[in-house]
Amino acid sequence: MLAIEVADAKKTYDNKIVGIEKVTFNIKYGEVFGYIGPNGAGKSTTIRALMGLLRLDSGLVNIEGHDCFTDGVNARENVGYVPSELSFYNSMTVRKYLEFMMKQKGRGFERIDDLCTYFELNQNRKTGELSLGNKKKLAIVCALACSPKVLIMDEATTGLDPIMQQKFFEQIEKEKKKGTAILLSSHNLNEIQRCCDRVGIIKNGTLVAVKEIGEFKSKLMKRVTFETKYSHPEITIDGVENLKVDGNRYEFNYHGDMKALNDFIASLDIVNVSIVDVDLNEEFMRWY
Repeated sequence: MLAIEVADAKKTYDNKIVGIEKVTFNIKYGEVFGYIGPNGAGKSTTIRALMGLLRLDSGLVNIEGHDCFTDGVNARENVGYVPSELSFYNSMTVRKYLEFMMKQKGRGFERIDDLCTYFELNQNRKTGELSLGNKKKLAIVCALACSPKVLIMDEATTGLDPIMQQKFFEQIEKEKKKGTAILLSSHNLNEIQRCCDRVGIIKNGTLVAVKEIGEFKSKLMKRVTFETKYSHPEITIDGVENLKVDGNRYEFNYHGDMKALNDFIASLDIVNVSIVDVDLNEEFMRWY
């Protein structure tokens, strides 16, 4: 049984703006699936459908074999959720809020202390007094404290400082090893490569690609920089983009056959050469 299944999901809002259009993907237990796209691409629409917060026009969204609309209680019984927009009972302390939420889920309080210590979250503070970063930590602790089989996290690292981001990804790795299925939505592709097994790229409500993260990285565009001693060659190989020439120094992005590139460079009177993967965010922008 799949942990999460989304098939031909479509949602159009009253103003005729398409939220998502025929989105299809699935997530297995023990897998981290990165869901990538800029703000407004359709990530949160998909997640809100999974959480039963909006109804699709057509298609299906299932969690652990349960339809998220007709059988929503069972669908979300084992789900931990971090929303992109946070809201708490401001007069409650962190501890009281977490206990309240665990009671709603029918869970005990066993993980609360360890998780609050790990994420450096003061349990005696009122939720209304927390900074954005601490509110995000509270949402993460709340999602994890119920020992979920499925984690759905929408822009979970927004507001976290670099140290807490590192702790977050270390915790995600621990949850993955337990067999938890994890949907991690983000607009930061570099962030996703740290822990995801597969990545889905959504553009204007349409899922334009689903790839193994290894396959995605292996096909990254290269940035080529070289300097010649005497010649001023014409760049004739296919796959060259954004060529910049400064005297005898050449720089361009390359997305083509590596043998052709190597043969071309070998034919030149090279002084220096560098070939590196482009930043993952730049590769992501190629879809846009």
